[in-house]
Amino acid sequence: MFRLQSVTDTMGKRGPYSLLAVLLSLSMTGCSMGVNVDNMLAPPKLGSEQEQIYQALKDSAGSAISLKYPKSGSFLSAFIVQDIDGDELDEAIVFYEKTGVANAGTGLRINVLDSIDGVWKSVCDRSAEGSEIEKVVISRLGENDRTNLILGCSSANQSEKFVSVYSYEDGYLDLTFRKNYALFDVGKTGPSENPDLVLLAPASTVEQQASAAVYQLDAQGKYHEYLCPFKDSYTDYSQLIYGAQPDGSVTLYVDAATGTATGAAGLQTEILSFDGSQLVNCLEKLGRSAKDTVRRAGLYSRDIDADGTPEIPVQRVFTGYEERAEAEQLLRTDWLMMKRDQLYAEYSSYYSAGNGYVFMLPDAWHGKVTVINDAFSGELQLCRYSGDWNAELPVMLRIYISEDEADTNEHLAAGFHLVHTKGTAEYLVKGEDVEDLGISVAQLVMCFKFVS
Repeated sequence: MFRLQSVTDTMGKRGPYSLLAVLLSLSMTGCSMGVNVDNMLAPPKLGSEQEQIYQALKDSAGSAISLKYPKSGSFLSAFIVQDIDGDELDEAIVFYEKTGVANAGTGLRINVLDSIDGVWKSVCDRSAEGSEIEKVVISRLGENDRTNLILGCSSANQSEKFVSVYSYEDGYLDLTFRKNYALFDVGKTGPSENPDLVLLAPASTVEQQASAAVYQLDAQGKYHEYLCPFKDSYTDYSQLIYGAQPDGSVTLYVDAATGTATGAAGLQTEILSFDGSQLVNCLEKLGRSAKDTVRRAGLYSRDIDADGTPEIPVQRVFTGYEERAEAEQLLRTDWLMMKRDQLYAEYSSYYSAGNGYVFMLPDAWHGKVTVINDAFSGELQLCRYSGDWNAELPVMLRIYISEDEADTNEHLAAGFHLVHTKGTAEYLVKGEDVEDLGISVAQLVMCFKFVS
């Protein structure tokens, strides 16, 4: 889910400082978020082919219709033109609802059109579950070669979501699978060339426990369910991402929304592994619990070091702040890694979610530095800490974010280095040599990760 993020080339504007930005781009990650089309001011203008398809739809369904747009995923248009029956010719899929009819009760509909002698014609029209489209995926599943239309829909008030899987053949769109869900994805869970359907279900009733499930489709068209119930009663999930273990097995990281001990909104992560025959809760297998990963909302699991395995961010009180009042405490973010039979903190860092950066603490700094938000200078300072706030606190690193070119130039002249640019914000750092805990500029660059 992560992609390399480009860095603005500052050659000519900043001179030698641009090299740092280029070096830093090798370690940066970002995430791509879905577009909520409900917030668009107007539907996008249709292309010429879409206009032809739309006219064919109106010829079949009437002119009192309204196009429906998916809210997230790879397909964000009401029109999808793709081969879904394997005949090497594209079909057109259009999502719409009928309008202007009192109490019509028709809801969301799917229309499939074929191009016959160069003219688009409707060949199939059927109702779909719900009234809003959450996500559309077109994919093969499991060991089956057919192409599936996978549709996640919700009711108008978002109280229910259903994922439906359709197959299309000979002008008929057949519903082959239907389940309620809180989050679903189509992803690689094992060695098969095709992905599987992964579904996270909410705890909504006494009969339904929160759970994760992998659904594999065999060559004969039968779905095989591999279910893993959760002990906690999750009603929503924030994210599902994938990782790999040294033995080649696939791990699923589920960031689940939960209340913390104080009742505040938070996250915790379930780690699952699928070996093709069962879906296993890895933390329970280790004698651990998802509660070991509890943190505030917004701290999502991510592959922070781009090694193919996600890390889980959890927060601890930064060195020196243990005896401070909670309102005065600053927090360190540890990144938990699961490998084989262990869950451990692979990295410690200062994570500024608001400013979109992570500074990974060098090993030599662990337990020996603390952080200070200096209101006078506007800097985040990492300082050497000996256990006494009244003693001298030599500054190891200064981090400053500038929104003004003159301000940036002033800091560059004072020895700061430009390491990243995002919009109008320019990220500047200055390292200080303090005995054996000093760090070079090149090392500083590699300690920064920039995230969205």
